[in-house]
Amino acid sequence: MHQVLIAVRVIGWSTIVLSMGSCANSQLTLNAQNSTATENPALLPIVDKDPVLKQSQPDPLVSSSTVQSPPPIAPEVAKIATTKSPNLVSVPYVNPLNSIPLLAQHQIANSCQAFPCLILSQSPNHPHNRFNNPIYKLTAYRDNTSNRVFQLDAVTGRGFTQARNRYQSLTEAPLPDGSYAVASRVVVGSIREVGGTMVPIFPKQGFNPKMRRTALGIHWDPSFDKDKKEDGTSGCIGLTKKGDYHRVRDFIIKYHPRSLEVQIDR
Repeated sequence: MHQVLIAVRVIGWSTIVLSMGSCANSQLTLNAQNSTATENPALLPIVDKDPVLKQSQPDPLVSSSTVQSPPPIAPEVAKIATTKSPNLVSVPYVNPLNSIPLLAQHQIANSCQAFPCLILSQSPNHPHNRFNNPIYKLTAYRDNTSNRVFQLDAVTGRGFTQARNRYQSLTEAPLPDGSYAVASRVVVGSIREVGGTMVPIFPKQGFNPKMRRTALGIHWDPSFDKDKKEDGTSGCIGLTKKGDYHRVRDFIIKYHPRSLEVQIDR
C-alpha cells in the first residue's frame, strides 16, 4: 500500500513538471513572435487608428442594401439645388435688313391723321416707266397698325411736268404734299383720260394757302405707259391698272377713309 502511494505521488509531480515545461515553451514561442514582429513592423496586425475612417469605409461583406444612406443635404444647399431657373422666351432671330420695310410701313401708318386712310408715297427703288414718269405707291390702312390692306402702283402728273409748280392750276404737275379729304361717292369723269369714273379729293382745312388746284381725284390712267403725251394725269392720282382702281374705289365706298396723305415730295 505504501508503495502504491509513492508511485502516485511520483506520477503527479511528473505531470506538474511536464505542464510547467509546456507553458514555458509556449511563453518562449510567444516572446519569439513578438520579438520578430517588433523587428519587422509589416507583420504587426492592422489596427484602424481613426474610427471615423473606419465607419466611412463600407464592409465588403455587407450587402449594398444595408449600406447607410448619405447624410441629408443642408437646407441652404437643397434650396439652391431645387431652385428653378426663370422661364426663358425663345425669340426667333430677325435679320435687321429684313425689318427695314416693316419699320417703314409702321412709320407711314403713323403719319395718317385719321383712320381709315390712304397714303401716296415714294416707291423704295424710285422706279419710272418708259416715259420717265415716276411710279408711286398708294397704300390703304384700316387702323393704326402696320397691316396694310393693299399697296398699288400709281402716278400723278406726267413725266415732263414733275418739276412744275405743284400749287398752280393748269400746270399738269403732280399734286402737292399734304392732307386731303376723300369723297365717299364716285363721279363720272368729264374727259376720256379719267377712265370712266373717279373719286374726288379736296385739300383739308389748313392746307398750304398757295394751293390753287381744283378738280382733283383718284381714277384709272388708261394711257399709262402707252402714249407719251397722255401718259400720267393732269394732277390727279392715276392707278396704272383698271382692276387696281376698282380695289381703291371699293375700299373708299366700304370704309370711308378719313384722310389721304400725299408724301411724294421728299
